[in-house]
Formats: sequence, C-alpha cells, structure tokens
Amino acid sequence: MTRPGGALTSSAAKAWLEAFGLEGRPPDSRFFEDLFLRFQRRVASETLTRPAGNARLFDAEAFAAAWPGEERGLTGRERAAAFSWLATSLGFTCELRDSSCSRPWAGDLSSKGPGGVAHLSMAHRSMAHRAVVASIEGQRILADAGFPLPVLLRLDTPSKEIPTGFGTLSVRIAQDDGAECVECDARGEVTELLRLLPNPPHDRLPLEEVRGPSSGAPSSPVAEGDREPFALRVLDDRVLFWRAGRMTILDAWSRLEYPLAGSHRAALEKLFALELEGVDLPLSPAADAPRPASLTVRHVSAASPGVARERLAGEARRLLLVTDREEEVEEAAGGSRVTIRATLADVPPEGPGEAVRKTLVFHLVSEIFALSEGERPPRGEPGTAKETG
Repeated sequence: MTRPGGALTSSAAKAWLEAFGLEGRPPDSRFFEDLFLRFQRRVASETLTRPAGNARLFDAEAFAAAWPGEERGLTGRERAAAFSWLATSLGFTCELRDSSCSRPWAGDLSSKGPGGVAHLSMAHRSMAHRAVVASIEGQRILADAGFPLPVLLRLDTPSKEIPTGFGTLSVRIAQDDGAECVECDARGEVTELLRLLPNPPHDRLPLEEVRGPSSGAPSSPVAEGDREPFALRVLDDRVLFWRAGRMTILDAWSRLEYPLAGSHRAALEKLFALELEGVDLPLSPAADAPRPASLTVRHVSAASPGVARERLAGEARRLLLVTDREEEVEEAAGGSRVTIRATLADVPPEGPGEAVRKTLVFHLVSEIFALSEGERPPRGEPGTAKETG
C-alpha cells in the first residue's frame, strides 16, 4: 500500500486503517475528516487499561502496531502524537502545537456559590496541552485528538459556529496576544476551551498535562489530582466522564453527576465501550460517603432577577427521581441566569437511561424558559418524566 508520491505506508498505519474500516486514499479534506472521526470514536480516551508512564517517551508507531490487537486507551499528549503520526504517515501535513485547555467534564460541582447552589460553569483550571494542526488544501485545520474535540475546526474561518455535545464551538483571535481560541457557548455562557499559543518561546518548560501512560516507560511526576485513573467518551450529543467513583454526563444544557464505584465493572464497560476483563479498577474508599446524584441545568431568562426569583417561589413541578432541588438566580445581560439543581434518587450504575435523562432536562429547562413568559409551569404529578424509548 502506497501513499501519493510513492512512499510506502507503514504496516502499522495500514493495520489501523483496516481496524477503522477505511481504505487508503489521496490526502484530501474528506479523507482527513473520516480518519479523524474514526480515530476519535475507536481509540478510547481512558487510563484504566494502561500502566503509568512518561508521555515524552511515547512511541506512536509502536503503539499503532499493537493497538489493532488490543485496542487499549490513549490520552492527552500521547493521543495527539498518535493521531499526528498516523495522519503524517498517510501523506498529510501536521504539526503539534503547544496550547492550553479547560476540560468542562472534569469540573467539580461539589463547591457551592452564593445561596449554597452548585455552579454549572465549565470554567476551571487551565492545563497545558498539545494540539494537532493540519494544513490541507490551503486550509489550517484543528484536529484536536488530545482534548478530544468531536469535530474538526477550520482555523481560517473563525466566525463559523459548530454545534457539539459541549455546546456551540467557534474560533476567535485573541486581541491581546494573537492566540487562536476555541470558545464554547453553552446555556447562555461562553467559555474558552482551548488556546493555541503563538510563537512559543524555546525555553518553555516541559509540557505537563493529564496524559495516558506509555507501556514500559518510567513513571513521571504529575499533579496529584491528575494521577487518578479516568475514562472519557465524547459522543455527538453528550460527554461521559468517570473518575474517583463519580460519573458525569455533560451536554450543552445540563450536567448529571452520580456515584459509580469502580466495583461496577459491567456498568463502566457498557458506558465507555471498554473491555475491562483482568483490569484492576480503582475502588472508592469505604469510609467515603458519596454525594447524592444530581442533575443541574442552567440557562438565561429574559426575566429580571427579581421577577425570576418571585416566579420561582411557586410550587415546583414534581418529577420522577427528583427528591429535592435548589435554585439560583444571577444577573445577566438582558435578564438573568437561572440555575436549577435537582437531587435524584435511585440512579442505577448505568445511569437513569438516556430517554429519562433527556426528559428530566427538558422539564427543568422548560421551567427556566417559562419564567420569561409569566410564571412557573403548573405542578405535575409524580412520574411526569417517564422513559419513552
């Protein structure tokens, strides 16, 4: 198998293409998109199946040669290096760029703001990151396999908006330093997810980030919070994340969190499409009392903060699984930003079911929309939110 120009495609790259169900083609934009999407969907983002190691010693070609037979996970800087190697071996022009990112799924809602209500904001600490930028047909394309983004973003068309499971993504140029920034608009809140650093200095310190390990490589120091094994799955309409006995399901409208111990192996395999036989999973300490399951929605209402609080004071609709709720109203441009956090009961290890989750989100968000129309929706009966399919 050869790529354009006559260069021999490596056997590792060929095996990966076969595993992805793709055939080698000339390096055009359509083939690159197919390659990126297959890579994101098939190569799991997790650190449950690989031992600790040093990402700087990662051998992308050796991993690619072994992956079709074992399909182990890959994260962070290693993930970016693996995709860049694969794309380059197939004739594409790629570069690894220093960047910083904020991962919305890894935020912690346990801390509460004014009034005791947990914030849904995606903002949390920025982390060093390595991004892949490809040059194809005169276009510069961000193919962030390490984040991982669920879509390609054209850096030369910053005004274009693309809906994803995070929210609506767009690219802008920062006025202060000229950095290319990926922004996400979710629930009426705009957050910077990724910043490509321009002209990085040569004396930059070694890149540190949450990263998957290299088999057989010596361990390297990372932040204590980054040592916890995790699993991540980015779907078209939602993101699934598990770490430290806590499961998070995030979409553009809501955030569901519930306790999920590592002993629930079957649930983790189903949620993340993993094969975990023979893998030692981390167990939550028995002394820890897990926080209850919660579903948080947040959106902007045209009602003023005073009016929104007054209308929220009425009796709330009763919904299946919801045992308690908290509400917060903040001033926002054009009205108010309303947060509703519902405490849930009886959430199974696999989650409440996608139809139930979406129905609960629909009812809670509808309450926020209704504030702009005059009053809270009328009270419903227990079991209003039912699984419909």
